[in-house]
Amino acid sequence: LGEIPEFPAQSSTANLYSRHADPFRPERVAEILQQIKIGEDLSPDQREQVRALCAEFADTFALAVSEVFPVDFKMFKLTFPEGTRFNTKVNQRPLTPPQRAFLYDRLNELESAGIIRRIAPEDVKGASPTVLAQKAH
Repeated sequence: LGEIPEFPAQSSTANLYSRHADPFRPERVAEILQQIKIGEDLSPDQREQVRALCAEFADTFALAVSEVFPVDFKMFKLTFPEGTRFNTKVNQRPLTPPQRAFLYDRLNELESAGIIRRIAPEDVKGASPTVLAQKAH
């Protein structure tokens, strides 16, 4: 049936921030504090309290998908009536080169984090087109 194609290699460097190894590493805490937006309606003292709380609980923040801990105490299982068949032919609209690069980077990230895995084409039970939603700025 053929080989499963490799996605292009990720262009980003190894994850500098590791919640698994040292969640309170100063560089990681600084990045968390930089990404958090604190409302202007707080006094300077309140803003500092929020920053201190965020630093104190830095281990609860994930800077990347790879830092999310898997849940092993809950199982989600889909059940379908016997004989149910799903479409396995994808009518995918062609992606532009920037869209393809973005999608492959996300797929590589999710695969590295263990969230998704590759399967052989003959093992596919259902498929649908990929839709990339644009963020509103």
